[in-house]
Amino acid sequence: MKTILVIEDTPTMRANIAEILQLAPYQVVQAANGKEGIEQARQTRPDLILCDIRMPDLDGYGVLHILRKDPDLATVPFIFLTALAEAADFRVGMNLGADDYLTKPFDDISLLGAVELRLKKGPVISADPTANPDRLTKLRQAILEENNARYSLCDQYPTTQYNRKHRLYIAGSWPTVVYFISQGKGKLVKVDAAGNQFITGLIGSGDFVGYQALLTQGPYTDTAELLEDSLVCTIPSIDIKSLIDHQPVVANQFSQMLASEVANLQDKLLKGAYQSVRKRMAEALLLVERTFYSQPDARFSEGYATGDRPHNQSLPMSLSRENWADLVGASTETVIRILGDLRTEGLIEINGSQITLLDMDKLVTLKR
Repeated sequence: MKTILVIEDTPTMRANIAEILQLAPYQVVQAANGKEGIEQARQTRPDLILCDIRMPDLDGYGVLHILRKDPDLATVPFIFLTALAEAADFRVGMNLGADDYLTKPFDDISLLGAVELRLKKGPVISADPTANPDRLTKLRQAILEENNARYSLCDQYPTTQYNRKHRLYIAGSWPTVVYFISQGKGKLVKVDAAGNQFITGLIGSGDFVGYQALLTQGPYTDTAELLEDSLVCTIPSIDIKSLIDHQPVVANQFSQMLASEVANLQDKLLKGAYQSVRKRMAEALLLVERTFYSQPDARFSEGYATGDRPHNQSLPMSLSRENWADLVGASTETVIRILGDLRTEGLIEINGSQITLLDMDKLVTLKR
């Protein structure tokens, strides 16, 4: 059983966190302040440390600084618990060697998800990125899409099978890795102050995820959630940074990817402001088909051959009505009504949660 040290000076918060973790189940050690936390860490050698930032006498930054200087505890994963959202506070912790942040208040799922992900990654290992030149060469080729290296990337890095609805990262946390989707589908989500959720992007096989925060040297501004069981490999940020710093062609590739995403978001914002929901629905249908179902590997994984469908039709696409609504930026009821209209017009076929595009040419005309 994994041992987790919780350093938190608020008794109620500390007890709640401990209770949730014990139900998971993990063995939990508690400390009421920074000094006590360091003593407990040296006595128990935990597998993970959760630590508040603002504490009397010795704050979380001091705890992390001392532990990273201790050879026996330097590689223990460390997650800050904080009610602060200022970038400067995040940056101080990351410079000291923190692995992640949980911003208060957080729910049970966010806590357990962050803990599980960090434990799966194992201890922090400080390694010289030039120690494995072959790995960096394969990574460079994958980023530049050379020699079909992209889909063999997971042979070089730790790979994990995640379940549907797993969050690779959440908004407000800081990047320590870049994710590569070897197989599967996901979405990038933003939530406004009122709690409304919007899908700002789709991710699928062959996509790098989370590099934007690494390039901007800031926290994640969105949440990445998987739409189906997926195979994901984890690339340490130190490898990505090494290539960006020493390979201008790689830096240029990431800049182009980032610029393309910004342009797509601007286009989506413009269409959301001026296009009808009907046009946005047509746009969303074609986007999902193009992103997830138009590639040869997608046809193969779905059990279809290229000649199994008319040229103007799509494969059956599976997405919940709620996700369609978040992608379009409309209510679920409105999306259901418009899908019904498109079915009546013979443009799509609906079978439960599956939608097949019957006339993509007309949908292209409709979205203009």
